[in-house]
Amino acid sequence: MKDYLKRIDEFLLPYLEKEGYTLVKTEFVEEDHNWYLRAYIDLMEKTEEKEGVAIEDCVKVSRRLSNWLDKEDFIKEAYTLEVCSPGFLNPPSEIEGSENCQ
Repeated sequence: MKDYLKRIDEFLLPYLEKEGYTLVKTEFVEEDHNWYLRAYIDLMEKTEEKEGVAIEDCVKVSRRLSNWLDKEDFIKEAYTLEVCSPGFLNPPSEIEGSENCQ
């Protein structure tokens, strides 16, 4: 599994940097008998207009990564690809000061 992530990171890092994103984390995990490949991305520079990763950013990176993974075809397990913002790692209920979020 670590080889999978190393190879994915080597592909993603230069692409994300060129597009203005950073790679927060990648993981390949089994949950309820299903495998998930997740890449958590964030913006390199946040602005007043754009404070975080939007769904369009995740879609853009997901399509690029999916095309590359299909071409390379090195993951043997069936899996679901997810590209997420770092907020997915810490939902509002887990973030300090968000007691009123529902």
